[in-house]
Amino acid sequence: MKTHYLVLTLWSLFFLGSVHSQSFTPAFQSAGQTNFEAEAEPETSVDLISEFTEFVPGDQVMLGVVMTMKPHWHSYWINPGDSGMPTAVNWDLPEGFEVGELHWPTPEYFLVEGLVSYGYEGEFTLLVALQTPADFPVGEVVDIGGDVTWLECKDVCLPGSGKVSIQLHSAENAGEVNTRIVQAADQMPRDVEWPVSSESTGSEVTLRIHVPEDAGNFVQFFPFEEGVWELEPEPVLVRDGTTLEIRLRQSATARGTPNPPAGVLLDEEGRGVEIRPMETQTSAADPMVDEEKTRGIFYYLGFAFLAGIGMNLLPCIFPVLGLKISGFIEQAHGDQASVRKHALVFGAGVVISLWFLGAIVGILGAAWGAQFQDPRVVIGMLLILTFFTMNLFGVFEMGNSLTTVGGELSRKQGYAGSFFQGVLLTVIGTPCTGPVLAVVIVWMFTQPLWIGFLAFTLMGVGMALPYVALAFSPKLIEKLPRPGNWMITFKRASAFMIVLFLWVLLYVLRGQLSGEATVQVVGAMLLVCFAAWVLGTWAAPGRPKCTETLAKVICAVLLVLSGYLAFSYHEPVAERTEALNARIEVGDPIHWSDVTPELAERLIEEDVPVHYRPYSPELVEELREQGRRVFVDFTADWCTICKINKFNALHKEEVMKAFEEHNVVTLRADWTARDAVIAEVLADYGRRGVPVYQLFDATPGTRATLLPEKLYPDTIYEALDKLP
Repeated sequence: MKTHYLVLTLWSLFFLGSVHSQSFTPAFQSAGQTNFEAEAEPETSVDLISEFTEFVPGDQVMLGVVMTMKPHWHSYWINPGDSGMPTAVNWDLPEGFEVGELHWPTPEYFLVEGLVSYGYEGEFTLLVALQTPADFPVGEVVDIGGDVTWLECKDVCLPGSGKVSIQLHSAENAGEVNTRIVQAADQMPRDVEWPVSSESTGSEVTLRIHVPEDAGNFVQFFPFEEGVWELEPEPVLVRDGTTLEIRLRQSATARGTPNPPAGVLLDEEGRGVEIRPMETQTSAADPMVDEEKTRGIFYYLGFAFLAGIGMNLLPCIFPVLGLKISGFIEQAHGDQASVRKHALVFGAGVVISLWFLGAIVGILGAAWGAQFQDPRVVIGMLLILTFFTMNLFGVFEMGNSLTTVGGELSRKQGYAGSFFQGVLLTVIGTPCTGPVLAVVIVWMFTQPLWIGFLAFTLMGVGMALPYVALAFSPKLIEKLPRPGNWMITFKRASAFMIVLFLWVLLYVLRGQLSGEATVQVVGAMLLVCFAAWVLGTWAAPGRPKCTETLAKVICAVLLVLSGYLAFSYHEPVAERTEALNARIEVGDPIHWSDVTPELAERLIEEDVPVHYRPYSPELVEELREQGRRVFVDFTADWCTICKINKFNALHKEEVMKAFEEHNVVTLRADWTARDAVIAEVLADYGRRGVPVYQLFDATPGTRATLLPEKLYPDTIYEALDKLP
């Protein structure tokens, strides 16, 4: 990768806002009844195929790892280019079975904002030879599988993973050849034995290849070695009769004299030829290889440190940055030793939180900033930041004594507060840093654990360095303005920056959850505000000890309730999961809002009762012509008694089962927004508002019976029993 491009990209991206950051692209889709059962679906699917379904013990069988990507997403070749990560397979093989190296099809060339990548779009297959043991019993079945990891990229790069497996049968004769394997083999570069020579002039290397006259025209060259050659501009290909010259320039970050380049030549018809000069064969102990690895490690570690320093300029971090600077101003005439201790604790909060986030990224395989693609993370941040914002607005105070502006830091804010600010700085900053640190994060996935740990540490040290340096420089602190009432105004003004960030998070959540679930989360945030008010009002200094204790207990209970309210929502199920099938088998009522409309329609076609389907007069008559009875709930979200009736009667399982037993289909007419059809039906029955409850018998064309506005289960049972 070009060093100057990295530096320019880093500093330009520091000033990009986070509202439209692709790290916020909602990728979460519900796969279960509740949010806790859901997982983000990858943009790439993976499968394992075999050359034969039956194999002869002792023979080789070609396997294919099939990668299928959604439109406009791509994955990477063995040399990903300036950024990226090649696909890898960790095989799980029975004893005696062995696999060789992966064989890669000819890649494609991608150029995005000056960065070159080599990889694939659509579908591609990696081939690998499986050696079977000669003593494997004939007639037995064997399971072959493995874990596949890859990097999928579009506007954002996301690590992906999946398990693959296939069953093979041993037999005296192999079965028919899988045509998909044959097609995949045709996509592989051809092996040739063309004479090759090379010439080096400074940082330029010319590779001369003697090609046959009928070899065709070659248009691109993809080098196997990563990080050794400049990829933009592309290597120059010059053909003179049977001599093909490939001119490459050594990367500015590569050290020493590299080996003659090996790689794949691409002709104008899209076919590849593999070029491997004998000089490129190096052993694992080659000092040049070790030097290259060392160079790459120090390069990326240095970039991580510099990126950590520059992250302080990101818009996401500005609110906490301003508060921390005001904290230094407040400390300017206090105990300098205490100032330094708090700065170190603040730095520890930054570094430790980065360790924690790094562990999540490494263990779960999440992209940097992709934790915000999980609604649970977004909801947690919304609740925490809401509580923190109430503190900034002065609704309550954290610490032992915060009633005056002056004073030593130890009386104003405990070490826990400094540590928390460090954690907050890191967590809030992660959405903005995705574009900046994408290269470093992807590189970390390819390194040993201790190197990734060191990179995250240096990143945290870089983030905390300006604060620690300021704390250890009394002359700089003395030049800061004196504390005063203006700091209270500054603190409360900074709260509006957090409010803006809350709005961004709600915008993200709206794209991940249904409107009803999002409103439920907003209600939980309001409950957090009430908890903060209780704490600030009844646990304020000067209150009796018993009142203060009671207020803290009530605040804790309210915060727990807010968490329960926020995380207890239900998202519609899109497919027939095991949990949904179990509910259907035992006869539990299925509500229209429990599933997506598409799945609801499929269930109805399968004669599975789905309660409270959307209403239309035409549907009522259609159902009655089928011999069904119909119950219609005319309701609206702004109708309080409607909600009470749902809780007391309509949504009770025994009531919905009673509807099913009496062959009654339940419909819901939602009048939350103006609807001329519903208004006309209500007027026809002499009603001007909701709730209204209609119960139709199975005779088409007859009028409905109206149930009382106040419903109880017994009321519904009696009405059902009177149906003809």
